[in-house]
Amino acid sequence: MNQDNSPNRVKVRLNVGGVEVEIEAPVDQLEESVRRVISALAEGREKEERPVQEAKRQLTCRQVVERLVSEGFFREPKSLSEVYQEVKRRGYSFDVTAVAHVLLELVREEVLDREGSPRRYQYVERRRGSVGELAKQFPEGITLTAEERTAQRGTGAPSE
Repeated sequence: MNQDNSPNRVKVRLNVGGVEVEIEAPVDQLEESVRRVISALAEGREKEERPVQEAKRQLTCRQVVERLVSEGFFREPKSLSEVYQEVKRRGYSFDVTAVAHVLLELVREEVLDREGSPRRYQYVERRRGSVGELAKQFPEGITLTAEERTAQRGTGAPSE
């Protein structure tokens, strides 16, 4: 008798996590075959998901937002919603309040500037002073060496 038509063989279709599998085995081996297939599918799924989830968990919300700063994301003003959506787009699932808290910390640390009014704030990269602005701090005709400038920063006005 042909194995395909054997009365002691059974075909079973399983749908495990969106993957459909068809198993054909003798009745006495069916249970073991199903266990092996389910185990293999579960193991494969864990291997696919684990590296992504572990990598995402290693970064804090602050680290993710600081990365956005270093990549130039804040060159143009961004709302909290835009920042939150970008964090989410990159695969992180921090609460919007956590993102808002980090933005406020970065404003206080003078990494970012905050423009606008409450509930409509825009966050932008902190603009550093230009050479022209620095020159206005010193009277005309006085030239300081690098050492003198460093010494004067702590005392206030430059000496003559």
